[in-house]
This record gives sequence, structure tokens and C-alpha cells, in this order.
Amino acid sequence: MEYHIIKKGDKSYPARLRERLEETAPDNLYYHGALGLLDQFTMAVIAADSIPALAMMAANQLLFTIREYELNFIGSWHSVMETEIFRLGLFRKNMNVTLFSARGLAQETFKSYLRTRFYPPLHEFPEEDEYWRRARDGELLMLSVCDPEERKMTRRNIMTRNWIACSLGDVVFVPFAEKGTKTFTIAKRVVKAGLPVFTSDDQTNETLHELGIRGLTRKNVGKFLEELGASKADMQKYKPKPIVISVPEPEPVPEKPVAAMVQTEWDL
Repeated sequence: MEYHIIKKGDKSYPARLRERLEETAPDNLYYHGALGLLDQFTMAVIAADSIPALAMMAANQLLFTIREYELNFIGSWHSVMETEIFRLGLFRKNMNVTLFSARGLAQETFKSYLRTRFYPPLHEFPEEDEYWRRARDGELLMLSVCDPEERKMTRRNIMTRNWIACSLGDVVFVPFAEKGTKTFTIAKRVVKAGLPVFTSDDQTNETLHELGIRGLTRKNVGKFLEELGASKADMQKYKPKPIVISVPEPEPVPEKPVAAMVQTEWDL
């Protein structure tokens, strides 16, 4: 797939990576698609491969509020919870989705990216048509920091990818992470770096709370996002415009002349 390269010295190189990572920022950022999505309020998402039902329910409660905001999701979109958020980003017109690959973009395509996350018998999902529409219309962004010819998703590439994704976000959402997982390791690194981060207040996330990650509810997550710069979406502008069909007025039908009444002797 065709891709573009942004070098660390380029003006288009994301300012957040320069400011947050300084000399450890990747020298090259490879991308395909709508780079401008990174200029929007961006929420990075990292979630462990498995998630308890209570943690998923609590995350969905947060998403009931989060979905009302103008934002761009960024992540790897592999785990069950991540793919649910990925689908939400495609379903909502006020949201965008950035795809981050742990493979090189000379090897990764929009098709291969999707099929390594939604594979038979779970390869069909309602938002797939919107995925392809956005890909076709240049409304998706795919990123990588790997060598373009890299074919394998190694642990090192995955950890680097996840860390860079978090560093690109205005905020990081961690729905769930158990100790010993890659997600928990990245979560600790996020906290140490002082990046804005939150999870749900459910007790299943107690280990994340102990790290210093704030637990939020459906009622207060909106205020938290607004304090970081997020804005609520004006959903009126996303409503389809009504189709107006102009019908020409019918031409007037000429009146037929009334036959003159003839008086006969029978009428006398």
C-alpha cells in the first residue's frame, strides 16, 4: 500500500510526540490517509485482551457520555473491548478512527488490518460498510512506526505502537488491565509520564486505581473531557439534509364553453 513518511524535523510531525517524548520520539512516522485527524481531540484506547463483564458494563456506561463528543479514537483495535470502541467510532458521525499498526505499511492494507481483527466466523459486523466508505473517501488514518517492510507483529513492535498511540492522545482511556499484561505495563508508563488518563470507577479496576489512574462515571466523564479541551458535538449538522423534490404546477385546464340552452315549444 502507498504510504507517506514524516520525519522528526518536518513541520507536519505531531507536536505531542516532540513535546512528550523529546529525544525518544520516533525518527519516522509512516501514514496513509487523513493525517488531519490528529489535529482533532484524540482519545487513545488500550484494553487487555480479556475483560470481566462488570468492567465491560462500566466501560459502556462511560461510552454513553463519551459518544456525545467530537473526537478521534486512536488505538490498535485488537481486544474485545477495543473492537467495540472501534465500531462505535465508525457508527457515530461525530467520531473518527485512527488505525495504528504494529506492521510496516508496505505490508499492511486497510483490508489486512481489518481481517486480523475481525476474522471468520466473526468477520461480519454492521459498521463494515462505513469502514470501507471512509477508507475510499480518505476519512481513515493508518499509522505505523515500524520499518515499512516489517511483516510480523512482534512484542517489541506492539509495545512501541501502544506507547506511541498513548503519546499521541489528548487523553488515554484504559477500560481494563490486569497485572502482568502488556496493557498494564503501558498503563504504568502512561502514569509515570504524567499523561491524562482515566478508567471506570468499577472495583474491577482497583489495580488501575492503585496506580493513580482516575476512576470516572457516566456523570462526570464529560466534565473531565471538557477540562482537557473536548467539545460536545452539534448533532444537528450531522443530520442528513431533507431531499426536496420540486414538482411543477399543473397547467390550468381551459374551461369548456357551456352549450347555449335552446328553448323549445315543449318548455313553454
